[in-house]
Amino acid sequence: MNKTWIGLLVVLGVVGAAAPVATLELKWLSSAAFSPDGAYLAVGTHYGVVLYRTRDWKEAGTLAFPEASVSALAFSRDGALLAAGALNEVRVWTLPSRELVGTVRGPFGRVLGFAFVSPGELLIGGSDGSLSLWELGAAAPRWVKTPHTVQVRSVEVSPDGALAATAGHDRAVLWDTRTWTELRSLPGKAWDVAFTPDGYFLVVGWGKVLRVWDTAVGFLYHNELWGHESCAITVAASPDGRFLLSGSLDETARLWDAETGVCLAVLGGHGAVVAAVGFSPDGNLLFTASDNGRVLVWLLDAVLAQR
Repeated sequence: MNKTWIGLLVVLGVVGAAAPVATLELKWLSSAAFSPDGAYLAVGTHYGVVLYRTRDWKEAGTLAFPEASVSALAFSRDGALLAAGALNEVRVWTLPSRELVGTVRGPFGRVLGFAFVSPGELLIGGSDGSLSLWELGAAAPRWVKTPHTVQVRSVEVSPDGALAATAGHDRAVLWDTRTWTELRSLPGKAWDVAFTPDGYFLVVGWGKVLRVWDTAVGFLYHNELWGHESCAITVAASPDGRFLLSGSLDETARLWDAETGVCLAVLGGHGAVVAAVGFSPDGNLLFTASDNGRVLVWLLDAVLAQR
């Protein structure tokens, strides 16, 4: 275990207990994510993006988004850029300098899903079901498609950049990023999508259940993963691919064994919809974040020890 985490756990007095390592309280949030180097946890809120240092969980600064409510955020794969989406706009900053380096404006409506394809390209989902590819600084997109009949809720790119996935309440779509053609159409009400680290599987929050699809041939790897009492609206896979994490309208998060599909833990304590979940890059930590502004950070080993 990283010595930084051990020291933090000793200070907080939660060694060996399935209790949060840290609790962050904001007034409201929409999204959250660890930076690829693990140095920051970024939280999207109604006035911008708040950065927390993971070494001590102190606030490291705010990326302002005046007169906007941040609805989605994403890091570039190299961690050098952080972007936030709001109404008809995506802004991009450098890290750690927090300098605003680009703004993309378009008729997106509320941006709920977008992702970096490369450090200079953004794939953005729109409220009208559209998907568009933008170069930073460009006045118009390289292309626009309309793969969904409803709001695009999630956009993800696989770790190797070869695949992309989009989710809407009409279906999920798997894309080839070389040609931007559809590889798979996965019917059903998709809330969120996440790739496993090797890109072999796509995890989909699908109503009350999780589905895990093989990206090569399109078969359903597991029977549906049941447990949530309401829709699973956010999903994530651990960096080693061993675990899945989901957050739900039922105000809980669930940790799953990716191989067996067994639910390993139910994480509560939010009292509100769990809007975002994720794992730290080293896999030691996970977070669950609810739309009432509460972020709980958990030590994975402690959660597993309470089974």
